[in-house]
Order: sequence, then structure tokens, then C-alpha cells
Amino acid sequence: GALAGMPATPDLLAKVAALPPATDTPDVDEERAARPERAYGLRQLLRGFGAPLAVSLALVTVDALAGLLLPVLIRHGIDQGVQRMALGAVWAASALALVIVLAQWAAQIGETRMTGRTGERVLYALRVKIFAQLQRLGLDYYERELTGKIMTRMTTDVDALSTFLQTGLVTAVVSVLTFFGILVALLIIDVQLALVVFASLPLLIIGTFFFRRQSVKAYELARERVSVVNADLQESVAGLRIVQAFRRERAGRKRFAGRSDSYRQARVRGQWLISVYFPFVQLLSSVAAALVLIVGAGRVGDNTLTAGALVAYLLYIDLFFAPVQQLSQVFDGYQQATVSLRRIQELLREPTKTPLAEAPREVRALRGEVAFDGVRFGYGEDGAEALAGVDLTIPAGQTVAFVGETGAGKSTLVKLVARFYDPSAGAVRVDGTDLRELDLTAYRNRLGVVPQEPYLFPGTVRDAIAYGRPDASDAEVEAAARAVGAHAMVASLDGGYLHEVTERGRNLSAGQRQLIALARAELVGPDILLLDEATAALDLATEALVNQATDRLTGRRTTLVVAHRLTTAARADRVVVLDHGRVVEDGTHEELVAREGRYAELWRTFTGHAYTEETAPTAVG
Repeated sequence: GALAGMPATPDLLAKVAALPPATDTPDVDEERAARPERAYGLRQLLRGFGAPLAVSLALVTVDALAGLLLPVLIRHGIDQGVQRMALGAVWAASALALVIVLAQWAAQIGETRMTGRTGERVLYALRVKIFAQLQRLGLDYYERELTGKIMTRMTTDVDALSTFLQTGLVTAVVSVLTFFGILVALLIIDVQLALVVFASLPLLIIGTFFFRRQSVKAYELARERVSVVNADLQESVAGLRIVQAFRRERAGRKRFAGRSDSYRQARVRGQWLISVYFPFVQLLSSVAAALVLIVGAGRVGDNTLTAGALVAYLLYIDLFFAPVQQLSQVFDGYQQATVSLRRIQELLREPTKTPLAEAPREVRALRGEVAFDGVRFGYGEDGAEALAGVDLTIPAGQTVAFVGETGAGKSTLVKLVARFYDPSAGAVRVDGTDLRELDLTAYRNRLGVVPQEPYLFPGTVRDAIAYGRPDASDAEVEAAARAVGAHAMVASLDGGYLHEVTERGRNLSAGQRQLIALARAELVGPDILLLDEATAALDLATEALVNQATDRLTGRRTTLVVAHRLTTAARADRVVVLDHGRVVEDGTHEELVAREGRYAELWRTFTGHAYTEETAPTAVG
């Protein structure tokens, strides 16, 4: 982030040091939380939290009952104390009311603490589950979904659930218990007055039904539009250099403002519904109280109703409609939480395109033979085939370079070997076994992957090299760097192996990032190496250094190279030329140039003259 490189001030460090030690633990079964589930709803969300929820419910019940008892005590104080001039009855009612208020206060403190802690534990388990699901999903999901939308699931949607679980849920339970408790109390005190109050219920039910139906639509639309806003923001930040280079700031602001305004309009619609509904409920409450006062005053005059009962009734009316208003306020958070949970459910139900085998075979070590048997693959259900019936066998220990124009299928082949995708037809086999039958985690432990654009996480250079083996010692990390010839480069950095790497390694050059990525692959000791050659332009000295590091890394390992430079292909043991997802040529560099085919044409274009023995590079395997 923008603050990542800023030093901590002495004042901030002192405040951090003064904080109490963080000894609290979530007490959540993380393995069970990360386990995939076909159905995931509120019951699964709260599973395992029965005891704290039961305690919270008990405290909430005490809170609601305490609120119901106060009007009864006031009635008793008026009828038995004020009316009869009995001061003792007034003091007794007051003392008992004080005890009830203190009990309610203690219950509210307990329920707030309990629901807060339990809510955080529930959300911790949910975040673990979402993150585990995101790691299970194949690359196809991330290629069709915007990053901003994915981030919304983990942030905005989880926050909406957090707000409701920790505050709204308690208010809702108290309000429901209070509402039905008062309903019973009104009937017990006086049925005639209860009928006066109940006359307003049909209007209340109709208004609530309309509000709920319309607000659901408004909040679903708002959630969808905030995802678009987040995605636009993420995309704009990621591509800021291009935006500035092509002077598209104004167009970007206009597009973002339009999408933000669409989100604002959806939120305004929801707020308008609230602004109409809440005063409507208050109006019904006032009308009901006025009618009860008119009817009740006559009853008091006729001595068929006590003054204390009328006062208690008026208090109960206020309490009767207050839960409805509270529920209406909670409903805003409830709608957001409901929509958020539904969207999280959609994510958790998303099937992975690389499912785990039911009885996976163990993978301890690989010889490294790779075979493509009639492999077909296409990106998306309606997309054109990226691979159209590839049959290819790569012996163990061989370095093979894949050559072809953009879209020929080179990178797709390598992704299938890493099992980032599964073929739509045919099979990819390693040492004679279909990859879909292997233990995926153990299999990938035997792979070394160097992507086209090396991604480095924030930390030190040592951390970056040891990413695949966090338990590696400093000596092993240095040995890996020396093995690929990256040690001198690392030593030249300020701090050496402890040099801080910023997000994506932006404070390092393209060549430095590539050397670190090669050392990272070397440290895991892979049996099969997958190398997607970088397209970034390097100076001649750096390119020579990277080429030497690549040659050292390949060694005797089976290596599949996506070659963007023909000099890389020429150094390989074997060259496979792809065109529109098919293998059109296969052989050594010398053999393919001599055939005067597609590869020879590419080579002549690259070198600018005809092939001769003198221009042939030395093959390095």
C-alpha cells in the first residue's frame, strides 16, 4: 500500500508497545471451517457455536422480560400506592423497578459482549471458508470474474454480516420477544382496549410487506452495483500507468462517476423506502395511543378500568410499536446481510474445475515423463479450442521449448501440466498416470513454476526465494541463489537477502525479479520445471545472466519452456511448434531449420539471414 514504505514514528511505536498482549484465540476448528460444503446457509454458518448462542439467547430473554415488567410495576404503584396514598407500596414498586433495571442493564452488557465475541468467531470461520474456497477454484473462475467483485465477497459482504450478527440480531430477537410479550399483556389487561390497538395491525402488516418486498430489490441492486464500483476502482489502480500514459484520466473519472451514481441511486431508493416506512409506523403508534386514551378515559370515569391500568396500557402501546420500529431499522442491516449471505453462498457453491481425486495417488518423486494424449481444451464453454487434439510425449530429463504465435496454445499446455486446468478431452499424464488421479498438493510439490511475470510478495528477498519452502534454512536459500547464479545480484542489494521487497517486487528490476523467481524454483528441488519465458525487454548483460540462470536450473530436469525468444528455443533439446492448438513441427533446432518449414521461416525472420552451421547456437539441456 501507499503507507508500506513509511517509517513508524516513535509515538506510534510507544502506543503499540503499550497495548496489552493479544492472548485471545478464536477457538475455531479451522480444518472444518475450510472444508468445502455443497449447501451453506445460516445453520451451517452458526454450526459449532450452540453454547454461546444459547447463553446469548438467555440474556436476551432476561432483557426482554425486564422491559415487560416495568409497566406492571408502574400500574401497581399507581393503583396500590398513589390512589390509596400508601407510600410503602410506591417505595416497594420503585425498589423492585430499580432491581429490574439493574438486571436489564447487566443482561444487556452480557449479551453485547457475548454476541460480539461469538459474532467475531463466526465471521473468522467464514473468512477461512471463503479463502479456502478461493484457493480451490481454478484459474477459469478468476479469468471470468472481476477482481473487485471477488474482493467484495471477502470485505463488504462479510462486513454486512458482521454488523447484523453483532448488533442487529440481538435487537431483532429482543424486539420479537417484546412484541409478542406485549401482545399477550394487552389482552390480559383489557380485551376491549386490545381490540382498539389491533385495529391498526392490518395497515401495519400491509405497509411492512410492501416495504420488505421493495427494499429487498433495492439492496440486491445496490450490492451488485457496489461490486461494479469496486471492480472499476481495482482495475483503474492496477492500470494507472496506462491510464496516465494515454491521458484517459478524464474518461476514467467519468466512467467511475457514472457507476458510482448508479450505486448511489440504488441506495437512495432504499433510503426513500425507510423515510416513508418509519414515520408511517410512528403515525400508527400515535393514532392507536390517542384512541386508547379516548376509550380508556371513559372507562376510568365509569370505574371499569383503573388509572394505573390505563397508564400501563399507554406505556405498553409505546413499547408495542417500538419493536416494530426497531425491527424496521434492523431490517436495513438484515437486507444487506441476507443479500451478502446469498452472494457468499453463490461463491461457496462455485464448483472447482480441477476437483480432487476421490482416492488420490501419493506422489513422492517423479521421473518426469510427460505425455499429452489427444488433449483438447477451450477457455469458456463457448470459446474456441486453444488445443485441438495434441499428442505429445516428453521423455524424462528433456528440455522442450514450445514455439508459436500468440494464441497458438503454448502457455495452455504448460498450465495443463501444472493442472491449473483440466483438459476437456484426452488426458495429461506424468510417469504414465493421469494428473486427475494424483494427490494435487503432493504433485505440485514436485513442480517448479516460473511464470512469465514473476510475482513477488512483500517481505525480504530471503522470504521471496523461500516462498515454496518456508522452513528452508538461510544456507539453503543462499545455495539455491548460488545454484542459478543469482547470489551476486542479491549480495549487491542494500541488505542483501534481507533487502525489503515491496508489493509485486516493484522496487526490483525485471531481471532481478526473474533471477529471484528462478532461485525460488530451484529451492523446491522440482522434478519437472515449467518455465514461461518473460517478455520484458532486458539489457544484454542481464539477459545473458538470466539465460545462464535458466540453463543451470533446467539441468537434468524435465523442462517445458514457453519460448518467446527463438534464442531460447534454439538452446533446448527439442522444439515443438504449435499453430492454432495443433503440433505442426517437432524436432531439434537444427532439424527444424533444415526442413524449411514454419520454424525455419520464423528463424530466418528472427536472424535476418539464412541458416548456416556458423549461426547455429549451442544447445544446452
